[in-house]
Amino acid sequence: EYGARFFKNGAKPGGVLEHPGKLKNPESLRKSWNEMHQGLSNQHRIAILEEGMKYTQIGIPPNDAQFLETRKFQKSEIASIYRVPPHMIADLERATFSNIEHQSIDFVVHTIRPWLVRWEQAIKQKLFMSLEGSQYFAEFLVDGLLRGDTQSRYAAYSVGRQWGWLSANDVLEMENKNPIGEQGDIYLVPMNMVPAEQAKQMPQINAPEPEENQKAPDVEKRNINAARNRSRLAKRYELLFQDAAARVVAREVRDLKRAVKKHLGERDSTDFYNYMDDYYKKAPEWIKKTMLPVFLSLGEAVRDAAAQEAGAEPPETTEWIDGYAERYAAQHASSSSGQVAALLTEARAEGLDPAELVDERLNEWEEKRPGKIASRETVEQCNKIARFVFISAGVTRLMWVAVGSESCPYCQELNGKIVGIQAPFLGASETLESDDGRMRINKPAFTPQLHDGCECQVIPV
Repeated sequence: EYGARFFKNGAKPGGVLEHPGKLKNPESLRKSWNEMHQGLSNQHRIAILEEGMKYTQIGIPPNDAQFLETRKFQKSEIASIYRVPPHMIADLERATFSNIEHQSIDFVVHTIRPWLVRWEQAIKQKLFMSLEGSQYFAEFLVDGLLRGDTQSRYAAYSVGRQWGWLSANDVLEMENKNPIGEQGDIYLVPMNMVPAEQAKQMPQINAPEPEENQKAPDVEKRNINAARNRSRLAKRYELLFQDAAARVVAREVRDLKRAVKKHLGERDSTDFYNYMDDYYKKAPEWIKKTMLPVFLSLGEAVRDAAAQEAGAEPPETTEWIDGYAERYAAQHASSSSGQVAALLTEARAEGLDPAELVDERLNEWEEKRPGKIASRETVEQCNKIARFVFISAGVTRLMWVAVGSESCPYCQELNGKIVGIQAPFLGASETLESDDGRMRINKPAFTPQLHDGCECQVIPV
């Protein structure tokens, strides 16, 4: 404020007008003087003083009070409050080429890093559930803020490359460049640093065998590993599915409980049947709308992975995924309606309170159904869209791979089975036998999921 007033007055301190006598209206004189001489546009005007008046300057001139120096100091003071190095607010008075880099590192370590740690801890506490906390973590990478000049970076890469803890692809990744293929993953070993007594024991490096003598890559093993990776990829979307499914189920439970209270209070289920019929005719539309974004996200990720397995370009899958979401919504609505209708039939047959039975089932839905949906759909959609991609790529046969199902005898029974890509692995009404019992298949199984908890995958052959 002082600085603003100072420059408003033309960068001059205030003063007084002295009059030898007594003024009748001093305020009028003050006003006319300010109007004539105050402000930038009125500077350097000639003042005429009458009746023996004289002007006397008061205060210390700003250059004597080092006003500009204090203004500079304000910048440093404010920067220090927020722990920001002066050179980052364009105060280069004390900056040199040798200390700016170290000031930048100090900024990252002492200013930015404490906040990043707080964010990382808050993300772990508030965004990850207890089980996730042991698998996932949040971390801010500040390497970009610590990048030195080109010569320093290349010198550091050279040391890491020569001592065997950086590969060519590692260096290219840190420089935001594309890898150069498998040969870029080779790590060098400094041969001159082995113990002296081992030097004579080092094997000679022979020329590679001719290509015809080298073992052909195990394509099936590679595809099985790819299936495991695809399964892990789908698992990452399980929480997203659970969240979307929880919103669908929560809306169902809320609406149906309201209808139960209104229509089943007197054990007359006719109005409730009519409500259910109308409700589940409209439900697929909003169920699809809620679930579609997750289906699209998982579908596109699996599409790219499956296309890479098949060695083909990823096909357009938006229309297919939209149709899949529509079929899912219809099946979900049909399953919900069928479960509630079965409860009403049971209540009528056994003389039970239908409202109590339905309410109990709705509570069970809210507790368990989102998790079941997420577990099932991350496997089913993953396999179905992979099969769609394989068909588009011209694959003719598929193999069933028991991923994560070592303890399941039914999955092990199908493990390694190969069928034509248009044929089911199991037909309707077929059964699987095991020491634990028998599983009857209700509909053709073209892809997993075979049962709850099954994580099997299909691969191209």
